[in-house]
Amino acid sequence: MPMRIRRMRADDAFAFLRVHHAAVRELAAADYPLEVLEEWAPLPVTEAQVAGVQRNPDGEDRFVAELEGAIVGIGALVAVGSELRACYVAPEAARRGVGTALVGALERAALSKGVAQLVLDSSLTARRFYEHLGYEVLTRGEHVLGSGRRMACLKMRKTLESN
Repeated sequence: MPMRIRRMRADDAFAFLRVHHAAVRELAAADYPLEVLEEWAPLPVTEAQVAGVQRNPDGEDRFVAELEGAIVGIGALVAVGSELRACYVAPEAARRGVGTALVGALERAALSKGVAQLVLDSSLTARRFYEHLGYEVLTRGEHVLGSGRRMACLKMRKTLESN
């Protein structure tokens, strides 16, 4: 069954968090201390976290990637801020084109809203992935988690081209 990228629905919130948590805790674990991982992706996933994702206070455009009917990737765009907010892939689906497909969907959504350039805070782990997709590192920085904890990141940018 081929990969499918679609808009996220409210009932996908638990799967959205499951993918996020697995990607952070397994794929980013080599680049960040345990304290950061625990605040970036706290376990267990709670009903309050699910409800927070469903509320979507920042008005994110969210997409999911499905393989064999299971959600294995998530992505989010905040067009108002020209920000690619998130792209996470479940470890079992890593290096299978899921992230690339999600970023493509996010970029097309951005272009459809008149956004000509995207910025993002990349984890240290994802730097090569984004560079491969044409994003450039602007500077090293810090991303502030919801808890207020700061984590190392790379500020990146890409000018989008409509095809």
